[in-house]
Amino acid sequence: MTLTTTVEVFGAKEALKELKNVEPDTRKAINARAKDIVKPATDAIKQEYPPQLLSGMRRAWVQRGRQLFPYDQSKARKGVKLKVDTKKKATSVMAIVQDDPAAAIVDMAGKAGGGSAQGARFIAALTAMFGQPSRVMWPTYEKNSDGVAQNMQDVMNDVMAAVGKRLI
Repeated sequence: MTLTTTVEVFGAKEALKELKNVEPDTRKAINARAKDIVKPATDAIKQEYPPQLLSGMRRAWVQRGRQLFPYDQSKARKGVKLKVDTKKKATSVMAIVQDDPAAAIVDMAGKAGGGSAQGARFIAALTAMFGQPSRVMWPTYEKNSDGVAQNMQDVMNDVMAAVGKRLI
């Protein structure tokens, strides 16, 4: 399970694809710059993951052959990353994602319902302690969204300028 937060800039996917074809080094530099631009948001999100949650989250939990728990704060913090994806089926070009399954569950459990009675109790306990989903990623991103959106727009303006120079 991966959580995603996005800022939409129209034409970004096409511009980045074109830039990869005509100027791959510039594309790599823009990817690196994008990571620095969202760093304030990703750092803030990382700081919001608590050291310990519900007591049962310390135990190993495997579902359908995939390890989901134990929850570990350091793994939750390391799981917050920027993903740049220009594939045709990608729904967003740049997204802040949570790759740690336990942290993603902590953040979004209850968004789609509780399922079993045990799942409903788990969700109720998380909601009582930390509020409704999204508990970490989205609220923290919203606090930092204005600066991130402006910085991302600046990067995309640079991308458009670089592509425009190569096409003229």
